[in-house]
Amino acid sequence: MTDQPAQAPAPYPAYAVPSEPWGPLANWGTRVAASLLDALLSMTGLVLYAVGIPLIVAAAPDSSFDSTTGTYASTEPANTGLMVLGIAFVGLGAVVIIAIQLWNRVFRMGRTGQSIGKKVMGIRLVEEHTGRPMGAGMCFVREIAHTLDQFFYLGYLWPLWDPKRQTFADKILSTVVVEVPKS
Repeated sequence: MTDQPAQAPAPYPAYAVPSEPWGPLANWGTRVAASLLDALLSMTGLVLYAVGIPLIVAAAPDSSFDSTTGTYASTEPANTGLMVLGIAFVGLGAVVIIAIQLWNRVFRMGRTGQSIGKKVMGIRLVEEHTGRPMGAGMCFVREIAHTLDQFFYLGYLWPLWDPKRQTFADKILSTVVVEVPKS
């Protein structure tokens, strides 16, 4: 036997990529938590839905089935004003959900690399080659590219075994999600 010092274990598991210029890669669980927080934020528009749907139902005309003629007979007319108000609440709810998504996941994340969820979880989306945020236009394209991730949710699971922890959308647009250095 020789008197050689023991080798230190490798600092990274065999499947991980060491820290690149953009910083350590975010883990899958943190990314999922950030996405859930973003979804929860955009779902505030559902409050308007919760008000609008009962208004529409309450305003619908009452009818009963006449078994002798085989037809439905209206027993009470529709409340048109209430129905219009319910439809307005539902429509406004949809607009609010879309507006929050666009502001948070396109404009905000495009400018800073962080949606609200990513900021809370301490992660950032950056271009793989520059380490900088990708801009609102490309963030919009990335959101569209996430439709590929939705096939059997395989694309969302891909970061579990991918060396750069990228979804299909990340691969297409050459982006990575990294941890934000703690200050």
